[in-house]
Amino acid sequence: MARSFISVVAVAVTTLSVQADLVNPEVPSWQDSAGAQFYSWDSFSSPYGTPNFNDGGDPGALLFNFAQGAILTEGGNLYNPADGLNIHVYGYGPLEQAVLNIASMGTGFDYESVVLGINDGTDFIYFDYDSFAINDYVEIPGFGANVSSSFAWDISDYDGLITEWAFIFTGAGAHNVLDAVSVDLLVGGVPAPGAFALIGLGAVSIRRRRS
Repeated sequence: MARSFISVVAVAVTTLSVQADLVNPEVPSWQDSAGAQFYSWDSFSSPYGTPNFNDGGDPGALLFNFAQGAILTEGGNLYNPADGLNIHVYGYGPLEQAVLNIASMGTGFDYESVVLGINDGTDFIYFDYDSFAINDYVEIPGFGANVSSSFAWDISDYDGLITEWAFIFTGAGAHNVLDAVSVDLLVGGVPAPGAFALIGLGAVSIRRRRS
């Protein structure tokens, strides 16, 4: 009986064409100012291991899922029927403030897993978010919920070099669906060249702040 139920849920998710999208996303006051950057993903093309280039905003950001077993739904969402997704969003250059918006379906994301990483040219330093909000929550009977959440950081007091940045978050369990993502950055200087050379946690040492 349990296996049959899981199969029905999996079929429903993979054939779902209606998307939750970002509802009431957090829009920072500085979004359209000089020095602001914006990246967004409304659909995805790669379920595992290779980059999804942003389809909105400024060019130059990459989104990966590193959890095996994920697939693409007919609506272009990332879906993992067996476990949570493992999402990494990468870009290069400095920043002072950041806002991350996430739209999920089915099983949601583990909000305590959400971090901002910055590379100082040697390793990654990870920051917990300063604020968090659930901007929209619609329960879907038998299918979890459609949720739009947002996370904000202010690291303007960090005085070190920033060559690359990353946002990392993981799903809370099976039937985890990523529908849309947006990233706002307030840049405090001229972006430094980067080649995403340190993508993935295995290639870097880690320091963490604001734990």
